[in-house]
Amino acid sequence: MLLVIAVELEHVLLAWCMWLGTVLAWAWSCIYMGDLSWMSSRAVKRWRGLLVIFGPAFLLGTIQLGIKIVPLGVLSMAAFAGLALWYGDYLSQFQRKVLGGPTAEGSDTSTVGILLARIKAWLRDSEGPVIGRAQNVLLFKKNGSLYGGNSLGREQSQAVSRAKKLFETAIKYNATDIHLEPKEGGETQIRYRVDGILQSIGELPSNSGQTVVALLKVLADMDIAERRRPQDGTFVVSVDGNRFDVRSATGPTQFGEKVVLRLLDSSGGVMREGLDSLGMPVGVVQAVRSIIQRSQGMLIVCGPTGSGKTTSSYAALGEVDALSRNIITIENPIEYQLPNVSQIAVNTAAGVTFASILRSVLRQDPDVLLIGEIRDKETAEIAMQAALTGHLVLTTVHANDTATTVTRLIDIGVDATLIQSTVTGILAQRLVRVLCPICKKASRSSAGPQTSQDSSNGGEEHSSPSDVFYKAVGCKACLGTGYRGRVGVFEFLAIDDKIRSLLIGRPSVEAIRAEGKRNGMITLRRAAKQKVIQGLTSVEEARRVIT
Repeated sequence: MLLVIAVELEHVLLAWCMWLGTVLAWAWSCIYMGDLSWMSSRAVKRWRGLLVIFGPAFLLGTIQLGIKIVPLGVLSMAAFAGLALWYGDYLSQFQRKVLGGPTAEGSDTSTVGILLARIKAWLRDSEGPVIGRAQNVLLFKKNGSLYGGNSLGREQSQAVSRAKKLFETAIKYNATDIHLEPKEGGETQIRYRVDGILQSIGELPSNSGQTVVALLKVLADMDIAERRRPQDGTFVVSVDGNRFDVRSATGPTQFGEKVVLRLLDSSGGVMREGLDSLGMPVGVVQAVRSIIQRSQGMLIVCGPTGSGKTTSSYAALGEVDALSRNIITIENPIEYQLPNVSQIAVNTAAGVTFASILRSVLRQDPDVLLIGEIRDKETAEIAMQAALTGHLVLTTVHANDTATTVTRLIDIGVDATLIQSTVTGILAQRLVRVLCPICKKASRSSAGPQTSQDSSNGGEEHSSPSDVFYKAVGCKACLGTGYRGRVGVFEFLAIDDKIRSLLIGRPSVEAIRAEGKRNGMITLRRAAKQKVIQGLTSVEEARRVIT
């Protein structure tokens, strides 16, 4: 009899322990889901709502049915957790990362791995509703002082933690820009620009979004009370000892103040690595090097905004011995800090323009000049006069390709004879996204990357029915986009005597392009097609970029 009573008590005690464990698991899950909801989709918030309802329902069930409801409650709680984690796999990798999930590479992406990673991130966090504290991120104000510390209040500490996590995630995914955009309901949408494409990662609620925006304005030394006019500023972020300059810009919108942050690696690594780091064909690298090793002349890099012109210009400077030659750059703004190089920033508001700086710089005994961009006749003519008088000049122009760069210069008023005498080479470029090596899928196509425009270009390569091309699929490692990273597509036009003879009067773009092809120039379209044939990018990506 006593044995039976002992067994019954043991069962009752076990049942109540299971009941208490289920209640504690429910309470912890509610708190954790609440922490996640500050930067998550509405779907995740609906999951949280269902979880909140489970608690009162379980309590009422216990009152009505007694302890026998416990096994059903345990199974229901386990089923809910499993379904929530399963549904989480459909969220973007960015969102899972910000929610404290596993990294894209070298991590456990199983359901158990995701759960353990999220529990670990939650246990690290002791500052309220933030998503995993960024461990090695430091924020420096515009004046260079470190921001943060124990003197901050709870709300400010939460804003600092969220800002750090934003920067940590952005830098790990090689994002170039962070967009904080107010929405109609007061929420702030967060988007990263990765590989040239904006990716939405979630939202900040109204109060959290405002405090983060205010923090960013304090770092950039902006007027936090002014929300009706655009403001610009800069500050510094350090992640794992790597310094990044942040160029911030704010502007009013119909729902509030928008902030865009540009992340710039201030280490100048691209200059140290040189042209070999850009993925240029060997022939193009040799041609560019032959120009920058000269004592005078002009190299023009052309392309639309965001095509990597500045990066290529810096890489070309990396081929120049900065210790034996006086290198001066004129930029708007200064994007990278380069060792042993004198860098000057344009300030149009103060009357400091490209042309005015260029005049004074020519009296400072320069050997190599990098002019950020040629926009007007005055700057172009001063730069070309410098190239005529024993200086090597590197600059950029907004133009579609090498041939149209010549007509672009003539359109802004530069005399064709001056172009003949100074320009030694023109480099046009684009950036195409690289297919993810993990999930890209092979497919045979008789058409391949060929277009109707290709067939009219003499000397172009054509695909054969046996060629294998690849298309984007999307996986966890590439954030579901099908692409990881970008590679350059280049077109180089050497200005030789035959090209110069075409620059008399009003030159024809078609004639310049045809002569370049006869001299072995690979056009942007053909270079992009080669990337497709090599399996580096897809037909769709090549067509998107090369228009």
